[in-house]
Amino acid sequence: MSSKAINREIDGIVVSVYLALVVIGWFMIGATNTSILETETYTIQDLLFTKDSIWVAISVALFFACLIIDANIWNSFSWIIYAFGIILLLGVLLFGEEIKGAKSWYDIMGYSFQPSEFAKFSTALGLASFLSLRTTQLSNWQHQLIILGVILSPVVLILLQPDAGSASVFISFLLVLYRAGARSLYYIAGFFLFLVLVFSLMYEPYYITIILLLLAILGLALEHKRPIILISVSALLSLFAAVFVTNGYHTITLLILAAAFIGSAIYTGFRFKWNNVILILVALGLGLSLSFSSSWAYKNILKPHQQDRINVWLNPEKCDPQGSLYNVNQSKIAIGSGGLYGKGFLQGEMTKLNYVPEQSTDFIVSTLGEEQGFVGIVGLLILISILIIRLSIIAERANNTFVCYFAYAIMGLLFFQSFINIGMAMGFMPVIGIPLPFISKGGSALVSFSIMLGVITKLDMQRRRV
Repeated sequence: MSSKAINREIDGIVVSVYLALVVIGWFMIGATNTSILETETYTIQDLLFTKDSIWVAISVALFFACLIIDANIWNSFSWIIYAFGIILLLGVLLFGEEIKGAKSWYDIMGYSFQPSEFAKFSTALGLASFLSLRTTQLSNWQHQLIILGVILSPVVLILLQPDAGSASVFISFLLVLYRAGARSLYYIAGFFLFLVLVFSLMYEPYYITIILLLLAILGLALEHKRPIILISVSALLSLFAAVFVTNGYHTITLLILAAAFIGSAIYTGFRFKWNNVILILVALGLGLSLSFSSSWAYKNILKPHQQDRINVWLNPEKCDPQGSLYNVNQSKIAIGSGGLYGKGFLQGEMTKLNYVPEQSTDFIVSTLGEEQGFVGIVGLLILISILIIRLSIIAERANNTFVCYFAYAIMGLLFFQSFINIGMAMGFMPVIGIPLPFISKGGSALVSFSIMLGVITKLDMQRRRV
């Protein structure tokens, strides 16, 4: 295919946004290069001609190389690429370089390569390939086990490094499964259990038990043909519980609510059907089990520094401002000091003086906020949003399911990592070491996302020729 044909068929929006994000990341990483900023006579050229610039050049070259490679190769060799990703993860446990207590990197001629980043790409290919098979049925339990195996195999190997942050990113593949037809009930149940887990880490279990009992009673009330009276009773019970708990009558409150739930369950079961009553009982049991077990594990299994990470997110009032809360506080201060338009490129005092730890990776948004202000952060969010929307368009206009599912896999990774990283910098998400795609320092992540975007762009180009 000639270059003219490629230019006519390529998705210019994806390419433009990709290049814009890479350039922004290039400059922001340069702005955090303290080894250069500490000198008195530095120039923009000094900031740009570094090892990070080599990674940028390699990534952009690979992106455009993917536009030349035959698109059919990715589905045909998806399982070979997936197996190669697993081999890399196994190898790093044996031959990897240990950095900060984790064996997560290969050291090759002075350059570090993180196989977990490649594993995101290889898993996305493998998952999209399996889901696109005509014989695959999400309702089949054997196929469900295969899907779990595809996702969990790299997760387990990454956790062994250990790198919980990178492992958590694979949660984003739930978006692909939802698009492929996974039942909404699974996601509702998962979100419910997630909320129980979070609140169990914030409050004592008896508070969670009271809330779960009230929700269960409300659920039973909704089973009746005329639930308004029972809903009103549930509301009164909630008011009663709030008053009694505020005055310290926890045990009495629990006993009364438990009796009310048991009575409602028996009446609803005999009056209507037991199916939904049993479902509510199961949900209540799972919620209570998760609440008590997570609270116990937090107090008895997690180490102090692990507890601090959770408290920074959920209970900041329990943290030392000069200790575990220091990074997040400094990041917030840096972002706030940028104001509306920022202090200008290379003019951020907190950035140049390295007041924000890990500012080139976990807290790169603090550098952008200080130097480019609120406008800069909003601009970044707009670019990421455009890319996510464009990927959804590519997915839905695809003429085969492999392209559709692979596009959704990239969407999930991009959204999840962006949301978590920006949330970390602003203090509303836990600090778990997830880089911001295209912006944070890290050649492996940039290469991986560049290849993924290059592949999906090429797959979309092939769609237009059909």
